[in-house]
Amino acid sequence: ASLSGRRLQHFLADLALLGSLQGFKYFQPWLRGKEELLLTIVNEDLVSFNTQTGAQDHPPYAYVSTIVRHDIRGGPCRISPEPHLPPAAVAVTAVRPPPEVNCTLFLVAGYVKYGRPYAWIRSNHERLVKIGGTDSLVKDTPMKLKSISDWQTRGIRVWDIVNELVSLCTVPSPANPFALDLRYIKSLPLPDRFLVTGALLNFLEMYIVYGNRDEMHYDKVVEEVKSLRRLHIRSLLEVQQQKEGSRLTTSPTALDSPLEDQPTLLNHH
Repeated sequence: ASLSGRRLQHFLADLALLGSLQGFKYFQPWLRGKEELLLTIVNEDLVSFNTQTGAQDHPPYAYVSTIVRHDIRGGPCRISPEPHLPPAAVAVTAVRPPPEVNCTLFLVAGYVKYGRPYAWIRSNHERLVKIGGTDSLVKDTPMKLKSISDWQTRGIRVWDIVNELVSLCTVPSPANPFALDLRYIKSLPLPDRFLVTGALLNFLEMYIVYGNRDEMHYDKVVEEVKSLRRLHIRSLLEVQQQKEGSRLTTSPTALDSPLEDQPTLLNHH
């Protein structure tokens, strides 16, 4: 396989991993097939805004997530390009965030046929033009992102594109585009919380190893991972306690079994 082919396969693996995650504060990914990712990005950092104005908290992440999930997955989405169409002509049918969700929808794709990533705006195009990116925001054509234009010269990863899109879209630009909505994550039922924190750790630890250490938000991601790891370990211990409790309830003789013999989830991560 060529170097560009291998790069694209790495990119598609990143895309699949990112598409399985939830719990980010500024964006929510939805994987569609092997080559496409829908990305909803919030338009305004309401957390910072509300802290300054004393306004009520923004609607919880779960609320936004549920509406967008229903809208995107429930609608008749047809995103795959026709075989004869160039990337610029790829169309999205009936995929729009509902008006009550203040976010912008993007399509990020790595089509094997074209051998490289592309990104398109799929909603709120006029708003992005208004806040200052006119040269790279021609409607219905791929966006001219620096992260994508660097594709041939350096190995970009999916987080480079997400970082650029969040910085472009969210006002004010977040200090850490990969910040987590820990309040939402902590509100999840225990089994989900354990799985979600483990999956997020996998992605963010990969970013820490392979991401650009010169990015201003790099150290903030490192700090975020420390909090996330603590939450994941706490969730793991709760899962183990729950399993131990139910085992003791159903099997009194299990009290005689040494703890070392019991199955553990510690090897899971």
